[in-house]
Amino acid sequence: MSKPRNLLAASRLTHWRMAGPGGFRNVEGVIESFGGPGLFWYAEEAFDDLVLSVEWRLSSLEDNSGVFLRCPPLADSPQPAIERGYEVQIDDRGLDPEKKLLGSPLHLTGAIYQLAPAVRLASRAVGQWNRFDVHATGSTIRVILNREEVSLLGRASRQPRGHIGLQNHHAGSAVQFRNLQVARP
Repeated sequence: MSKPRNLLAASRLTHWRMAGPGGFRNVEGVIESFGGPGLFWYAEEAFDDLVLSVEWRLSSLEDNSGVFLRCPPLADSPQPAIERGYEVQIDDRGLDPEKKLLGSPLHLTGAIYQLAPAVRLASRAVGQWNRFDVHATGSTIRVILNREEVSLLGRASRQPRGHIGLQNHHAGSAVQFRNLQVARP
């Protein structure tokens, strides 16, 4: 595996771009989402096979966000990332927005949004740091949350290469991120 690089290091923050409304602010070395819906994406480099780890925490149970991978380059809208990339969901309520139901495994923290369900909720309490480890190799994407495997997509059929992104979902949602490390397997 290649040496991991922190894409949220101060020296790399200039390589991130915003698509859509809202954004992210740097709060003492931690980036925090506000407004939305939008996507903060790493424009300097696209990735195919990767190991991505990132720490994140919620400020309230109603927070919603996601970690995107294999996204196309974006202009003004985050929609192409939603349609052609992969989102590792952050929503401890598991809200299905179409059915207006809570507890949907395809919308729960750790799910690969609408593609592979989370088999368990392994996140910590609101205000505590969590860690995703995402392994994307070929057509397989595996999500580990706090050392527990929570989802597996064995036949990823969307684009095999693309950018990494962090979602700001809606006004009032303030999800924090730090230590976003990427390595090639």
